[in-house]
Amino acid sequence: MKIKFLPILFSFLLLISTTSTAQDYAAALKVSTLGASIEVVRSFGESINGKLGFNYFSLNQSVNDASEDFTADYDVKLTSLSAIVDWFPISSSAFRLSGGLMINLNVADAFLTPTGTYTSGGDVYTSEELGDLKANIKFNKVAPYIGLGFGNPTAGDSGFGFTFDLGTMYQGGAVVDLTADGLLAPTAAEDQERLIEDNLSWFKWFPVISLGVTYKF
Repeated sequence: MKIKFLPILFSFLLLISTTSTAQDYAAALKVSTLGASIEVVRSFGESINGKLGFNYFSLNQSVNDASEDFTADYDVKLTSLSAIVDWFPISSSAFRLSGGLMINLNVADAFLTPTGTYTSGGDVYTSEELGDLKANIKFNKVAPYIGLGFGNPTAGDSGFGFTFDLGTMYQGGAVVDLTADGLLAPTAAEDQERLIEDNLSWFKWFPVISLGVTYKF
């Protein structure tokens, strides 16, 4: 992550604070499609909250397909930082509209390793001769976010509450990088990378659904 992106996450809090009145603080622990999440929330008057969040999820899986004579390893890591503004358009209501930016460091890696032999034209090739194939998939690092939700963690007295969010993060098109060695090297061509990117074009919008518990200090 480039350092120049960091001010984007935090500058909106400084801009709002110049006109803020009452200030209350809260924290939230959530489970979402972005992984496990933690947020720090601050009110800026009765109808505006600003919140900073961190999201993380990791999945590693290995598939050994004996019938196809290969093993496949998948490594998915969802890591993101969020800077979101909540607006409560109806006085004394928990309904809110949200918008902001996210630093999107989500990445997926796939590793394909042959385990058997391959016969072509009477020639037999070992798994070492075939080589390995790796695919790396990532998206835009800076991603706008829009959504709606229920729950105002900074309203009322100190204590626990609940929060729900439904939104989407625009992460743009996938960027695919293929690397391979041995006889599999030609499969890592640019046209194959473009083909996978086209197949993932539907995933430009990342759905964000979260449910969690909040605590007002």
